[in-house]
Amino acid sequence: MSRRTLYRYVDASLASLRPTLHEIRFTNDASRFSLLDQRGAVAIVIAVSLSALVSLAALVLDVGAALVSKHQLQNLVDAAALAGSRQLGKLYESQPAAVSPSQPLSLANRARVQAVVAEVADKNRAATKLAGVTLADVRVGRWNAATRTVVSSPTGSDAVLVRAEGSMPTFLAGVVGIRRLSVSATAIAALSALAEVPPGALTLPAGISSAWMALGPIDGRRLQLYAPGGGDPCAGWTTFTETPPTMGRLQTIVRGLAGSAYASPATVAGKTSFQFVAGNPVAIAPDIMALYNAKKNPATGQWTTVVPVYRQTQCAAPSSPLPVAGFATAVITAVTTPAGPALDAVVRSGFVQLGRGGGTDYGTEGSIPGLVQ
Repeated sequence: MSRRTLYRYVDASLASLRPTLHEIRFTNDASRFSLLDQRGAVAIVIAVSLSALVSLAALVLDVGAALVSKHQLQNLVDAAALAGSRQLGKLYESQPAAVSPSQPLSLANRARVQAVVAEVADKNRAATKLAGVTLADVRVGRWNAATRTVVSSPTGSDAVLVRAEGSMPTFLAGVVGIRRLSVSATAIAALSALAEVPPGALTLPAGISSAWMALGPIDGRRLQLYAPGGGDPCAGWTTFTETPPTMGRLQTIVRGLAGSAYASPATVAGKTSFQFVAGNPVAIAPDIMALYNAKKNPATGQWTTVVPVYRQTQCAAPSSPLPVAGFATAVITAVTTPAGPALDAVVRSGFVQLGRGGGTDYGTEGSIPGLVQ
Protein backbone atom coordinates (compact mmCIF):
# COMPACT_ATOMS: atom_id res chain seq x y z
CA MET A 1 0.00 0.00 0.00
CA SER A 2 1.34 3.41 -1.01
CA ARG A 3 1.87 6.13 1.62
CA ARG A 4 -0.89 8.30 0.11
CA THR A 5 -3.39 5.44 0.28
CA LEU A 6 -2.42 4.84 3.98
CA TYR A 7 -3.05 8.47 4.91
CA ARG A 8 -6.50 8.40 3.28
CA TYR A 9 -7.39 5.27 5.28
CA VAL A 10 -6.38 6.83 8.59
CA ASP A 11 -8.32 10.05 7.87
CA ALA A 12 -11.43 8.06 7.05
CA SER A 13 -11.12 6.03 10.27
CA LEU A 14 -10.71 9.11 12.44
CA ALA A 15 -13.69 10.74 10.76
CA SER A 16 -15.84 7.77 11.66
CA LEU A 17 -14.65 7.85 15.34
CA ARG A 18 -15.32 11.58 15.94
CA PRO A 19 -18.99 11.15 17.04
CA THR A 20 -17.98 8.39 19.44
CA LEU A 21 -15.11 10.43 20.96
CA HIS A 22 -17.38 13.41 21.32
CA GLU A 23 -19.95 11.29 23.19
CA ILE A 24 -17.26 9.88 25.46
CA ARG A 25 -15.92 13.35 26.30
CA PHE A 26 -19.44 14.64 27.01
CA THR A 27 -20.11 11.69 29.27
CA ASN A 28 -16.88 12.30 31.21
CA ASP A 29 -17.73 16.00 31.63
CA ALA A 30 -21.18 15.11 32.97
CA SER A 31 -19.66 12.65 35.42
CA ARG A 32 -17.18 15.28 36.55
CA PHE A 33 -20.00 17.79 37.14
CA SER A 34 -22.03 15.15 39.06
CA LEU A 35 -19.06 14.40 41.30
CA LEU A 36 -18.60 18.09 42.03
CA ASP A 37 -22.28 18.37 42.99
CA GLN A 38 -21.93 15.43 45.40
CA ARG A 39 -18.84 16.96 46.99
CA GLY A 40 -20.72 20.22 47.57
CA ALA A 41 -23.64 18.45 49.22
CA VAL A 42 -21.33 16.50 51.52
CA ALA A 43 -19.55 19.71 52.50
CA ILE A 44 -22.88 21.29 53.48
CA VAL A 45 -23.85 18.24 55.55
CA ILE A 46 -20.46 18.24 57.30
CA ALA A 47 -20.74 21.96 58.07
CA VAL A 48 -24.22 21.55 59.57
CA SER A 49 -23.17 18.45 61.52
CA LEU A 50 -20.07 20.20 62.82
CA SER A 51 -22.16 23.10 64.04
CA ALA A 52 -24.49 20.67 65.83
CA LEU A 53 -21.53 18.81 67.33
CA VAL A 54 -19.99 22.06 68.60
CA SER A 55 -23.33 23.04 70.15
CA LEU A 56 -23.64 19.61 71.75
CA ALA A 57 -20.08 19.83 73.07
CA ALA A 58 -20.85 23.27 74.47
CA LEU A 59 -23.94 21.84 76.14
CA VAL A 60 -22.02 18.94 77.67
CA LEU A 61 -18.91 20.85 78.74
CA ASP A 62 -20.39 24.18 79.79
CA VAL A 63 -23.58 22.87 81.37
CA GLY A 64 -21.55 20.16 83.12
CA ALA A 65 -19.17 22.79 84.46
CA ALA A 66 -22.14 24.91 85.54
CA LEU A 67 -23.62 21.99 87.46
CA VAL A 68 -20.32 21.46 89.27
CA SER A 69 -20.17 25.17 90.10
CA LYS A 70 -23.77 25.13 91.31
CA HIS A 71 -22.92 22.22 93.63
CA GLN A 72 -19.98 24.20 95.00
CA LEU A 73 -22.18 27.26 95.47
CA GLN A 74 -24.77 25.07 97.21
CA ASN A 75 -22.10 24.00 99.68
CA LEU A 76 -21.44 27.68 100.40
CA VAL A 77 -25.08 28.57 101.12
CA ASP A 78 -25.61 25.37 103.13
CA ALA A 79 -22.67 26.21 105.38
CA ALA A 80 -23.71 29.85 105.72
CA ALA A 81 -27.34 29.02 106.56
CA LEU A 82 -26.31 26.42 109.14
CA ALA A 83 -23.83 28.82 110.74
CA GLY A 84 -26.41 31.60 110.89
CA SER A 85 -29.11 29.44 112.45
CA ARG A 86 -26.58 27.96 114.89
CA GLN A 87 -25.74 31.50 115.98
CA LEU A 88 -29.46 32.01 116.49
CA GLY A 89 -29.53 28.90 118.68
CA LYS A 90 -26.54 30.14 120.69
CA LEU A 91 -28.33 33.39 121.40
CA TYR A 92 -31.28 31.46 122.79
CA GLU A 93 -28.99 29.17 124.81
CA SER A 94 -27.05 31.97 126.44
CA GLN A 95 -30.01 34.14 127.40
CA PRO A 96 -33.09 31.93 127.64
CA ALA A 97 -35.02 34.38 129.78
CA ALA A 98 -34.37 37.48 127.68
CA VAL A 99 -33.94 35.93 124.23
CA SER A 100 -36.25 33.18 123.01
CA PRO A 101 -38.41 32.47 119.97
CA SER A 102 -41.36 33.85 121.91
CA GLN A 103 -39.61 37.23 122.14
CA PRO A 104 -38.87 39.64 119.26
CA LEU A 105 -35.35 39.26 117.91
CA SER A 106 -33.50 42.51 118.51
CA LEU A 107 -31.79 44.36 115.67
CA ALA A 108 -28.43 43.75 117.35
CA ASN A 109 -28.98 39.98 117.53
CA ARG A 110 -30.29 39.92 113.97
CA ALA A 111 -27.10 41.71 112.89
CA ARG A 112 -25.01 39.07 114.73
CA VAL A 113 -26.71 36.29 112.79
CA GLN A 114 -26.23 38.08 109.47
CA ALA A 115 -22.56 38.77 110.28
CA VAL A 116 -21.92 35.06 110.86
CA VAL A 117 -23.61 34.24 107.55
CA ALA A 118 -21.42 36.76 105.71
CA GLU A 119 -18.25 35.50 107.42
CA VAL A 120 -18.84 31.85 106.53
CA ALA A 121 -19.84 32.73 102.97
CA ASP A 122 -16.66 34.76 102.56
CA LYS A 123 -14.49 31.86 103.77
CA ASN A 124 -16.08 29.50 101.24
CA ARG A 125 -16.25 31.91 98.30
CA ALA A 126 -12.91 30.88 96.79
CA ALA A 127 -13.86 27.18 96.83
CA THR A 128 -16.67 27.82 94.34
CA LYS A 129 -14.24 28.96 91.61
CA LEU A 130 -16.97 31.37 90.48
CA ALA A 131 -16.62 35.05 89.68
CA GLY A 132 -18.66 37.73 91.41
CA VAL A 133 -20.19 35.54 94.13
CA THR A 134 -22.62 37.66 96.15
CA LEU A 135 -25.23 37.04 98.82
CA ALA A 136 -28.41 37.99 97.01
CA ASP A 137 -30.66 37.34 100.01
CA VAL A 138 -30.12 36.72 103.74
CA ARG A 139 -33.36 36.35 105.67
CA VAL A 140 -33.92 35.63 109.37
CA GLY A 141 -37.47 34.58 110.18
CA ARG A 142 -39.87 31.77 110.95
CA TRP A 143 -39.79 28.47 109.06
CA ASN A 144 -43.17 27.52 107.64
CA ALA A 145 -43.10 23.77 106.99
CA ALA A 146 -46.40 23.85 105.06
CA THR A 147 -45.22 26.36 102.46
CA ARG A 148 -41.51 25.51 102.88
CA THR A 149 -40.61 29.18 103.17
CA VAL A 150 -39.06 31.54 105.69
CA VAL A 151 -41.59 34.20 106.63
CA SER A 152 -40.93 37.47 108.42
CA SER A 153 -42.36 37.56 111.93
CA PRO A 154 -41.88 39.88 114.92
CA THR A 155 -41.45 36.75 117.09
CA GLY A 156 -40.61 33.14 116.51
CA SER A 157 -37.39 33.59 114.53
CA ASP A 158 -35.94 30.10 114.15
CA ALA A 159 -34.64 29.92 110.58
CA VAL A 160 -32.12 31.50 108.23
CA LEU A 161 -32.40 31.63 104.44
CA VAL A 162 -29.31 32.29 102.33
CA ARG A 163 -29.29 32.79 98.56
CA ALA A 164 -26.08 33.36 96.60
CA GLU A 165 -25.31 34.13 92.97
CA GLY A 166 -22.19 33.90 90.83
CA SER A 167 -21.04 33.52 87.22
CA MET A 168 -18.53 31.53 85.18
CA PRO A 169 -16.98 31.91 81.71
CA THR A 170 -17.98 29.37 79.07
CA PHE A 171 -15.65 27.13 77.07
CA LEU A 172 -17.43 26.38 73.79
CA ALA A 173 -20.77 28.11 74.24
CA GLY A 174 -19.08 31.30 73.07
CA VAL A 175 -19.35 29.90 69.55
CA VAL A 176 -23.11 30.42 69.78
CA GLY A 177 -22.78 33.78 71.53
CA ILE A 178 -22.97 32.70 75.21
CA ARG A 179 -19.91 34.10 76.97
CA ARG A 180 -20.91 33.62 80.65
CA LEU A 181 -23.31 31.46 82.64
CA SER A 182 -25.07 32.62 85.83
CA VAL A 183 -25.38 30.22 88.77
CA SER A 184 -27.48 30.55 91.94
CA ALA A 185 -28.23 28.42 95.00
CA THR A 186 -30.52 28.70 98.03
CA ALA A 187 -30.43 27.03 101.44
CA ILE A 188 -32.62 27.21 104.55
CA ALA A 189 -31.52 25.97 107.97
CA ALA A 190 -33.88 25.97 110.93
CA LEU A 191 -34.20 25.07 114.56
CA SER A 192 -36.83 22.37 115.06
CA ALA A 193 -38.45 20.33 117.81
CA LEU A 194 -35.88 18.98 120.27
CA ALA A 195 -35.08 15.33 119.55
CA GLU A 196 -31.77 14.74 121.30
CA VAL A 197 -30.02 16.17 124.36
CA PRO A 198 -26.38 15.77 125.39
CA PRO A 199 -25.15 14.33 128.69
CA GLY A 200 -26.06 16.51 131.67
CA ALA A 201 -28.92 18.33 129.92
CA LEU A 202 -31.65 16.75 132.06
CA THR A 203 -31.29 18.25 135.54
CA LEU A 204 -34.63 17.00 136.89
CA PRO A 205 -35.14 13.21 137.22
CA ALA A 206 -38.79 13.38 136.25
CA GLY A 207 -40.86 13.07 133.10
CA ILE A 208 -44.27 13.98 131.69
CA SER A 209 -46.67 11.66 129.90
CA SER A 210 -47.24 12.14 126.18
CA ALA A 211 -50.93 11.40 126.89
CA TRP A 212 -51.06 14.57 129.00
CA MET A 213 -49.33 16.53 126.23
CA ALA A 214 -51.98 15.38 123.77
CA LEU A 215 -54.88 16.79 125.83
CA GLY A 216 -54.71 20.27 124.32
CA PRO A 217 -52.53 23.37 123.92
CA ILE A 218 -49.26 22.97 125.78
CA ASP A 219 -48.26 26.47 126.77
CA GLY A 220 -49.23 27.43 130.32
CA ARG A 221 -50.63 24.07 131.37
CA ARG A 222 -49.91 23.07 134.97
CA LEU A 223 -49.32 19.73 136.64
CA GLN A 224 -47.94 18.67 140.00
CA LEU A 225 -44.62 16.84 139.96
CA TYR A 226 -44.57 16.14 143.67
CA ALA A 227 -46.98 16.52 146.57
CA PRO A 228 -46.89 14.94 150.03
CA GLY A 229 -50.04 13.00 149.24
CA GLY A 230 -48.95 11.96 145.75
CA GLY A 231 -48.23 13.81 142.54
CA ASP A 232 -50.06 13.99 139.25
CA PRO A 233 -50.47 10.56 137.58
CA CYS A 234 -49.45 12.19 134.28
CA ALA A 235 -45.90 12.67 135.61
CA GLY A 236 -43.35 10.41 137.24
CA TRP A 237 -39.87 10.20 138.75
CA THR A 238 -37.09 8.40 136.91
CA THR A 239 -33.66 6.94 137.55
CA PHE A 240 -32.91 7.62 133.86
CA THR A 241 -31.33 4.46 132.45
CA GLU A 242 -30.13 3.08 135.79
CA THR A 243 -31.61 -0.12 137.12
CA PRO A 244 -33.24 -1.22 139.29
CA PRO A 245 -35.43 1.91 139.59
CA THR A 246 -35.65 2.04 143.39
CA MET A 247 -36.35 4.95 145.70
CA GLY A 248 -32.83 4.67 147.12
CA ARG A 249 -31.29 4.97 143.65
CA LEU A 250 -33.53 7.95 142.89
CA GLN A 251 -32.39 9.63 146.12
CA THR A 252 -28.74 9.19 145.12
CA ILE A 253 -29.40 10.74 141.71
CA VAL A 254 -31.35 13.68 143.22
CA ARG A 255 -28.51 14.42 145.66
CA GLY A 256 -25.92 14.13 142.87
CA LEU A 257 -27.86 16.56 140.67
CA ALA A 258 -28.19 19.07 143.54
CA GLY A 259 -24.43 19.05 144.06
CA SER A 260 -23.55 18.86 140.35
CA ALA A 261 -21.92 15.48 141.01
CA TYR A 262 -24.21 13.58 138.68
CA ALA A 263 -24.80 14.03 134.94
CA SER A 264 -27.82 12.61 133.18
CA PRO A 265 -27.14 10.41 130.14
CA ALA A 266 -27.36 11.53 126.53
CA THR A 267 -30.94 10.93 125.45
CA VAL A 268 -32.42 10.42 121.99
CA ALA A 269 -36.17 10.45 121.45
CA GLY A 270 -37.40 7.21 119.95
CA LYS A 271 -34.26 5.31 120.99
CA THR A 272 -33.75 5.85 124.73
CA SER A 273 -35.97 4.33 127.41
CA PHE A 274 -36.07 5.55 131.03
CA GLN A 275 -36.72 3.60 134.18
CA PHE A 276 -39.55 5.03 136.34
CA VAL A 277 -39.91 4.64 140.07
CA ALA A 278 -43.24 3.36 141.33
CA GLY A 279 -44.80 5.02 144.38
CA ASN A 280 -44.73 8.42 146.06
CA PRO A 281 -41.21 9.72 146.86
CA VAL A 282 -42.39 11.36 150.10
CA ALA A 283 -39.50 9.73 151.93
CA ILE A 284 -36.98 11.77 149.92
CA ALA A 285 -38.98 15.02 149.93
CA PRO A 286 -36.16 16.98 151.68
CA ASP A 287 -33.75 15.94 148.88
CA ILE A 288 -36.23 16.95 146.19
CA MET A 289 -36.68 20.37 147.78
CA ALA A 290 -32.90 20.75 148.14
CA LEU A 291 -32.56 20.09 144.40
CA TYR A 292 -35.18 22.73 143.65
CA ASN A 293 -33.43 25.29 145.91
CA ALA A 294 -30.09 24.57 144.23
CA LYS A 295 -31.46 25.09 140.71
CA LYS A 296 -34.02 27.89 141.12
CA ASN A 297 -33.49 31.53 140.21
CA PRO A 298 -33.20 33.29 143.61
CA ALA A 299 -34.88 36.41 142.26
CA THR A 300 -37.96 34.70 140.85
CA GLY A 301 -38.11 31.39 142.70
CA GLN A 302 -38.50 29.64 139.36
CA TRP A 303 -36.48 26.78 137.89
CA THR A 304 -36.69 26.49 134.10
CA THR A 305 -35.49 23.15 132.81
CA VAL A 306 -35.96 20.64 130.01
CA VAL A 307 -37.89 17.50 130.92
CA PRO A 308 -38.35 14.26 128.98
CA VAL A 309 -41.76 13.29 127.65
CA TYR A 310 -42.32 9.55 127.90
CA ARG A 311 -44.60 7.68 125.51
CA GLN A 312 -47.87 6.63 127.10
CA THR A 313 -51.33 6.08 125.58
CA GLN A 314 -53.17 7.38 128.67
CA CYS A 315 -52.22 9.06 131.93
CA ALA A 316 -51.33 6.55 134.63
CA ALA A 317 -48.63 6.27 137.27
CA PRO A 318 -45.58 5.34 135.15
CA SER A 319 -43.66 2.14 135.69
CA SER A 320 -40.40 1.10 134.12
CA PRO A 321 -39.31 1.09 131.41
CA LEU A 322 -40.93 3.66 129.11
CA PRO A 323 -39.52 5.08 125.85
CA VAL A 324 -38.71 8.76 125.57
CA ALA A 325 -40.98 10.39 122.98
CA GLY A 326 -39.51 13.90 123.09
CA PHE A 327 -38.76 16.84 125.32
CA ALA A 328 -40.56 19.83 126.82
CA THR A 329 -39.64 22.84 128.93
CA ALA A 330 -41.11 23.25 132.40
CA VAL A 331 -41.01 26.18 134.82
CA ILE A 332 -40.97 24.69 138.32
CA THR A 333 -41.96 26.43 141.55
CA ALA A 334 -42.39 25.30 145.14
CA VAL A 335 -45.87 25.55 146.63
CA THR A 336 -46.72 25.31 150.31
CA THR A 337 -49.61 22.97 151.12
CA PRO A 338 -51.17 22.05 154.52
CA ALA A 339 -49.33 18.74 154.32
CA GLY A 340 -45.99 20.27 153.31
CA PRO A 341 -44.18 21.69 150.25
CA ALA A 342 -45.07 20.56 146.73
CA LEU A 343 -43.49 21.06 143.34
CA ASP A 344 -45.62 22.54 140.60
CA ALA A 345 -44.61 22.61 136.93
CA VAL A 346 -45.96 24.85 134.18
CA VAL A 347 -45.12 23.62 130.69
CA ARG A 348 -44.09 26.44 128.39
CA SER A 349 -43.57 26.69 124.65
CA GLY A 350 -41.22 29.01 122.80
CA PHE A 351 -38.02 27.83 124.47
CA VAL A 352 -34.79 26.57 122.95
CA GLN A 353 -32.69 23.96 124.73
CA LEU A 354 -29.23 22.61 123.94
CA GLY A 355 -29.58 19.65 121.59
CA ARG A 356 -30.48 18.58 118.08
CA GLY A 357 -33.85 19.13 116.45
CA GLY A 358 -36.01 16.93 114.28
CA GLY A 359 -38.24 15.49 116.99
CA THR A 360 -41.87 15.60 118.07
CA ASP A 361 -43.03 19.11 118.85
CA TYR A 362 -43.73 19.56 122.56
CA GLY A 363 -43.08 23.30 122.49
CA THR A 364 -39.29 23.15 122.79
CA GLU A 365 -36.80 23.52 119.96
CA GLY A 366 -33.22 22.27 119.74
CA SER A 367 -30.42 24.81 119.44
CA ILE A 368 -28.47 22.72 116.90
CA PRO A 369 -30.12 23.33 113.50
CA GLY A 370 -30.53 21.22 110.41
CA LEU A 371 -31.05 21.96 106.73
CA VAL A 372 -34.72 21.97 105.81
CA GLN A 373 -34.27 23.03 102.18
